Amino acid sequence: MKQNRNELLLIAADKQLLIIPVAKDSDGRTVAEVMVRGQGEAEISFQEELLKSGLAKTRLGGVECPNQIAFENAQGLAKASKTGVWSQVK
Repeated sequence: MKQNRNELLLIAADKQLLIIPVAKDSDGRTVAEVMVRGQGEAEISFQEELLKSGLAKTRLGGVECPNQIAFENAQGLAKASKTGVWSQVK
């Protein structure tokens, strides 16, 4: 598969996609963590990878996920390196 600069290749045919419901938000939508896992490999969080790459932002308020601290740290890395959506922030 060909990748461009803004793509994240996180899954392949031999990996398992995990969707882990966490809670419902105030509008009744399911909030979930999305992970990918291969045999004998550590799980990779889609949210964390998107945040590290500056392709997403954490949302203040609402439901707090079990990995919220990791998500905030990932966003902090993107902010510090002015990556993705943070490249334009002054």
